[in-house]
Amino acid sequence: MITKLTNVNLIKKELSANTKKEVFAELAQMLFDNNRINSKESFLDDVETREAISVTSTDGIAYPHSKSKAVIEPAIAVGVKAGGIDYDDEDGIKPSVFFMIASPDNGADHHIYVLQELFGKFSEEFIEDIHNAKDEQQILTTLINS
Repeated sequence: MITKLTNVNLIKKELSANTKKEVFAELAQMLFDNNRINSKESFLDDVETREAISVTSTDGIAYPHSKSKAVIEPAIAVGVKAGGIDYDDEDGIKPSVFFMIASPDNGADHHIYVLQELFGKFSEEFIEDIHNAKDEQQILTTLINS
């Protein structure tokens, strides 16, 4: 399912963001620029509302997500930040790999299947492979082949 929801245009090897809020904005901008959402602000509001329920990160990987009326087409934006970002998570590990999952408000709960697929990939080796990728295409290949 992941391969249908992302592509090299929705992946950024080196995020410029330095805060959680900036990460969200940078990933949402990629979704907007690729016509996956029609309102960055509305989508970010929905992501923040979801994030207020519980922090969406574990073991160095963050997966902010939301069902939103702003979503035109389901998608995943992927970003990497060397050194990680303070994410206010309970395990104290700063996430350095980010998967922003955009799901249509009236659509199926495909984000649950995406999360299950992602969780099956999560490992130290997976994170290392993402960080060692030379470019966005290699990150995509890692996602597909993990």
